[in-house]
Amino acid sequence: MDAAIVYAAHGPRHNVRREYDRLPGQRFWTWITGKGRVLQPHELPRAMQALPASRTLWHLLKNWLLIGAALVTGDHALDSGSTALAASGVLLCWLVVAHCGRSLQATFHYMTHGAAMPARRAAYCAATAAFTTPFLYEGWHAYGRSHIQTHHHLRVLCSRDDPDQRFIESNGFHPGMKESVFWRRVWFRPFAPSFLWGQLKDAWQATVVQPAWPEKAYRLAFLAGTTALAAHLDWLTRLCVLFWLPAFVLFRHSLWLQLITEHLWFSPRLDDAGSPSAYGRLTWGRFQGRPLPKGGWPGWLRWWLALVLCDLPVRLYIYPQDLPNHDYHHRMPLVPYHTIADLRRTCETEPSRFGPSYEVWGYLSTLRVLRDHLCRGDCTPFRFPTPAQP
Repeated sequence: MDAAIVYAAHGPRHNVRREYDRLPGQRFWTWITGKGRVLQPHELPRAMQALPASRTLWHLLKNWLLIGAALVTGDHALDSGSTALAASGVLLCWLVVAHCGRSLQATFHYMTHGAAMPARRAAYCAATAAFTTPFLYEGWHAYGRSHIQTHHHLRVLCSRDDPDQRFIESNGFHPGMKESVFWRRVWFRPFAPSFLWGQLKDAWQATVVQPAWPEKAYRLAFLAGTTALAAHLDWLTRLCVLFWLPAFVLFRHSLWLQLITEHLWFSPRLDDAGSPSAYGRLTWGRFQGRPLPKGGWPGWLRWWLALVLCDLPVRLYIYPQDLPNHDYHHRMPLVPYHTIADLRRTCETEPSRFGPSYEVWGYLSTLRVLRDHLCRGDCTPFRFPTPAQP
């Protein structure tokens, strides 16, 4: 019997989500684990349809409504006179801004692929207005060149020509690095002054240098207008504390923690390099969860604490939206993000030119896979197959 899914040495080596299938609230378990349900044959055609413009626009607006509510909450908390309440309100505001920024970035990513809002001109305008400008992010055209045309290329991913791998390498990651250096740079590199200075230079390029004049004018007018309005309302300091700090620092810290585990960076170029099967080995499903406890209430208490203290923060801060299924996105770039979890689980045991599906359960398990690869020379971390179901 052929292997359906291959696992690494770290984390559970079976589909934990199957144990959750009997629990109530299946939409919640799909979200918290990142792994969906098996679709029925009649559901497949609709699941492959691109998101309509109205749904994508509502998604963008909803995230900005959440950011607005978080800013109001943080503002009221700072006026409360209570240190504990002020700190809690600011932290909540930071989490919402970072999470919504990541959600907007993930939607922007799908818009550039044509899987969300297929009308390209409208998608470009909406993305520029709602995400790339307020978050000082790389523009539509530059992102398309670096990400879609280069990073996604069958022969480029995880090679010297991959711009994402070059970025990781420029920040101190390489094969043979020390484990202490690996862990320190995973968690703290985005807070280093040199990293922040590099991000500032990239933001300047994205805002002032790279865009053509219509987009450049909008970006400069937006930044100047929001700054002037905040200064007029005597709210400039709070704008910096409640929005620009999380939008610039925490947003990029969140991106970094995701990027590190996105692929098997610095993978050796074997004889089949550039083939679909080699491409399939470079990324994997990154899911959250653990087997259901078999004992009494102490086991269930530990299980729920792990869900709240580990899985929930990872899904909110590191892997929002479709990112647990990023491997399936590389295999099927036009699959919409709102159905990718279900489609991956439905198709993960089917024969594929990209080879078997790979997956890891738990964010720390995924980091250990990268640790073994970069620090211990384990270039083939996935070697524990689970047989396909009859």
